[in-house]
Amino acid sequence: MYRKSTGGLWLEIILFTISSLFLYFMGMGFALFLIPLQVVASRRGIWPLVAASGVFLAAFLGIRLYQLVPSGGTARPGILLVVEFAFVLVLLIGMAIVNFPFRKRPRTTVMLLAATGVTAVVAIPSALLLSSYAPFQQALTNLFVDASKMLAALFSSADVLADSLFASFLVPAKLQELMIAFLLRSFLADVIVVLSFSWWAGQASAARASPIFGPRSSFHFAQFRLEGWYLWPLIFSGALILADLFFGISFWAYAAWNVGLVVLFLYGLQGLAILRFLFEKHGIPRIFWLLLIAGLAVSVRAGPFVILVIPILGVSENWIRYRVPRSPAPTEES
Repeated sequence: MYRKSTGGLWLEIILFTISSLFLYFMGMGFALFLIPLQVVASRRGIWPLVAASGVFLAAFLGIRLYQLVPSGGTARPGILLVVEFAFVLVLLIGMAIVNFPFRKRPRTTVMLLAATGVTAVVAIPSALLLSSYAPFQQALTNLFVDASKMLAALFSSADVLADSLFASFLVPAKLQELMIAFLLRSFLADVIVVLSFSWWAGQASAARASPIFGPRSSFHFAQFRLEGWYLWPLIFSGALILADLFFGISFWAYAAWNVGLVVLFLYGLQGLAILRFLFEKHGIPRIFWLLLIAGLAVSVRAGPFVILVIPILGVSENWIRYRVPRSPAPTEES
């Protein structure tokens, strides 16, 4: 009865949109703000997701414009607001692409790659245009000056900074150079990570709500596996990255880094899926799986392991069969 109620539908849209806005504006929750909207898509479908996205954008603009009023528009330069709005809009469009109900729906992995491709089509010409736009460059410089001051104030009592490489990042020009270099090489990977995690977390949350809203199939992560052809983009992008290191190939190096990191992320998911399968196969309690994921997420020392070893595990499944179901125990024949 609740599922068919128009009032219940809009109440759900508004509540989840408020949750999404709260996550977005709380700072660290920025990477999580799509999850409540994905719950709406999982429970209600594509058009309620579009409606929730529209409500989110309207509220987002209202909040940002309200923040400009007290200082006469100097708190956040208009060009940065436009860029931020465009970025949020692209992410929402990507989420809509991932959830679009095609009659013969491709794999969700393909939908995520399509959404990331749309982001690239929008981002590349926008970046080229903004790179020669003086007001944007000035606003960006001011932004990094403020960020450097905040970091300097935050770590002012740490004496180790005087002898640390981190101290150089407190210089606005260095910080800006670092962040731009990072984004140029990892922007598409960042997008697919946000979309993938939001889709998975939203699906899982919606599945847990099935006693209220009715049954719904959920994604079984242990079965995630890439087709063999995904290995070729990883090989080609790696070759281009090596060529750039030795010979310098400029623009193509940025494309290679983005493509390589996207495919590496997908193989990292496959590596985690292998581990998840082995946990399930041997009956290891779920709490240990959650502790493993939490440890990999927060441990600085685990960084190289996450970036290299787990994707290599996923890549190696092209030749090694890890996911062999447990054979049933033999029965004695009479």
